[in-house]
Amino acid sequence: MTYRPEPDEEFSPRAEHARIPYARKRTTLRTMLLWLAALCVAAYSVQAMLPRIAPDTVRAGQQTAGQATGWRDVPPQEAAAIMEQRRGDDAFMVLDVRTPGEFSEGHLQGARNIDFTSPEFRDRVRSLNRNRTYLVYCRSGNRSGKALEVFRELGFASVLHMDGGTLAWNAAGLPLEK
Repeated sequence: MTYRPEPDEEFSPRAEHARIPYARKRTTLRTMLLWLAALCVAAYSVQAMLPRIAPDTVRAGQQTAGQATGWRDVPPQEAAAIMEQRRGDDAFMVLDVRTPGEFSEGHLQGARNIDFTSPEFRDRVRSLNRNRTYLVYCRSGNRSGKALEVFRELGFASVLHMDGGTLAWNAAGLPLEK
């Protein structure tokens, strides 16, 4: 049943409001906006539930065999081969994230020391060139593994992590310099 105004109130403001000619369109628009909001929430929820692919997995999958770039773990023997191959290359750096005392007891040839436990570690890493390839290690691989998160957060393109640290390096019979 539709509202039919009396002839004398046809043009009165009351009659205009009583008829509400666009009420149906407003309801449709509101419904569409609610559906759109629900769709956005559903899409975000699904995206949040999907497993995250770690950047190292993506980057490691993109590199070709024999390349020493990307984000990946390398055993000590491969690290030694990469260091030999990249000797004198300005785009490559070996970083020891142990304490200065540990560093002075013995380190990989040409390594630079940035103490992971120091308060200015993040600032020192931030000052490094993000386009270089870095070989990062510590004593056992624990601190260097945590340091990788800082490198990821700061947007470094290529970081190699030496598995097992200097313990595995020594176990492989490779020399340290003092």
